[in-house]
Amino acid sequence: MKIAILSDIHDHVENLEKLIKQVKGKIKAVIFCGDLCAPFTAAVFSKMNLPTYACLGNVDEDHIFMKELGGDKIRWTPLAKEFGQVKLGGRKVAFCHYPKLGELLAKSKEFDLVCFGHTHKTVNKKVGKALLINPGAVCGIEGGKYTTPTYAIYDTNTNVAEIIDINKQSKLS
Repeated sequence: MKIAILSDIHDHVENLEKLIKQVKGKIKAVIFCGDLCAPFTAAVFSKMNLPTYACLGNVDEDHIFMKELGGDKIRWTPLAKEFGQVKLGGRKVAFCHYPKLGELLAKSKEFDLVCFGHTHKTVNKKVGKALLINPGAVCGIEGGKYTTPTYAIYDTNTNVAEIIDINKQSKLS
């Protein structure tokens, strides 16, 4: 099973729409690690029309309207929880927004895959048995400058993820 991992859209609808076209028909689910930002972006995000497991980030606004516009395919982690978890393709997956929590979850030895966002910097490494992934930022902004917009594709069969450049539709080396 292939899963798209996204984070930090920050209302960059153009990159989000490119990403949606790239993954259409190639993935079965989506993990989202926070920072859509405004509710109108949730409406665009919902065009993926796939089971989506999402947590909120530090700049997400109007959570109730975001949930409403996102539709019933997006399963939001409640605000009272620090992270979400789900079993997909036989793999136990945890997802959150913040890197320190992501690292702790990976070290817990409870998960096959741990995803996080927030830093806008890609991470793709093993921590114990867990694969720790930060897909980078769909918005393509890092440190206040435009860089490469990215997301990740995770394969539950191989427990391997690839970071994808949205503009080039190719793997980053």
